[in-house]
Amino acid sequence: MPNLSRNTVHADLVQHLDQELTRMARAQYETAEFNLLFSTPLTIERARLNAILTVYYGVNRRNCWAYVQARSPYDVKKIIWEHEKDELCFDSRGGADHQTLQFKEAKALGLTQEDVRNYALPPLIVSCFYAWLHIASTFPWLGVLTAFHALERRNSDKLIPGGGISRRWRDKLVNEAGVALNQLASTNVHVQADVDHADAVWEAIVPHITDEFAVRTALEGAAASYKIDAAYRAASALALRAV
Repeated sequence: MPNLSRNTVHADLVQHLDQELTRMARAQYETAEFNLLFSTPLTIERARLNAILTVYYGVNRRNCWAYVQARSPYDVKKIIWEHEKDELCFDSRGGADHQTLQFKEAKALGLTQEDVRNYALPPLIVSCFYAWLHIASTFPWLGVLTAFHALERRNSDKLIPGGGISRRWRDKLVNEAGVALNQLASTNVHVQADVDHADAVWEAIVPHITDEFAVRTALEGAAASYKIDAAYRAASALALRAV
């Protein structure tokens, strides 16, 4: 590309990565594992179990993002800090940190904190959590950042036709399990929050897409995370179907 400016090359690389990450995010909804989850009829008992799993999923996300922050350059650390303040401290969209909102939703479904804390996670769920931690602790930092950005990208209503997981699951909770929309303190917030989170972290990724190697590193992280994401959805579906 001898006649192209450095800025043009950078823009082309970023555009390619952006398009490929969006393609991968949309493809998640075509996998057998996602189809298994969303084809699982949702009863109130199954909704309660999913609320429990969601709390533990949130804990795993916080653990993984802590690794991302620790291993990223300073400019990225600052953006992740802002991202995690919503999760750990206070999100104005819901008036609380995200775990508080998850427990509030679980309570609305008929669960106590003891029900959540005393639940024994199924082996397949635990395996997925360990697999994500493996990515977080061993992949190159840019691959790690993109691996967990990818999970928010595939939950972004702006990018996913038909809505991301939170919107689709909210529809099942309302239409199948008969849960009132105003009881979904956590799910409602995540329908909005992951659009903003995906955008913010993408802006942190963009300056570091300097060559083809960076693109490959980012895509490898996303691809690995999406494999685990599919496995987690299948594991969740199996757990729900056992209820």
